[in-house]
Amino acid sequence: MKYRRAAVIAAALLFIFILFRPERCLTASSGGRLLFAWPIRAGDVFSVTFLHSLNNSHVTDYIEYTGYELVVRKSAFSTFGGGIPVLSDGIGTELIRVDGGYELIGIDKPMTGFSIMTQTKPDHKIILGGYYVELVPLAGSGVSVAIKVNRVPYIVRKMNERRHGA
Repeated sequence: MKYRRAAVIAAALLFIFILFRPERCLTASSGGRLLFAWPIRAGDVFSVTFLHSLNNSHVTDYIEYTGYELVVRKSAFSTFGGGIPVLSDGIGTELIRVDGGYELIGIDKPMTGFSIMTQTKPDHKIILGGYYVELVPLAGSGVSVAIKVNRVPYIVRKMNERRHGA
């Protein structure tokens, strides 16, 4: 009986530990409200896609989580125009032609996080593995959304997934 009680207590403590154990997650928040929290590991790459406001073409930025920071690795776009970075801007190390457009590679810009101002026209989307979200339907239009890596307890992440889907 004594061992059974100890086993039940140990199982309960393990269950509580798992529920509240924080894990590294790519998070989006606005106005103190957590919009999403997706598990992320060192080496994972996520993308931010949007419609460029000046030339109306799609741009996709690829950002790697190194385990310490977020690093913009490359930017893909279909056409040149105002506001699209080029090598002469001092951004990136090589511009290559790919099927359907161009990639500016070697950007390697580190940051702890970044903000996106949501609007209907740019229509920002974020993709990480099997996770995908459109920011305007999630956060609303005209709000600042902070993107960064935070430690989020498992239970908080799961409750957030139930509210917003995953």
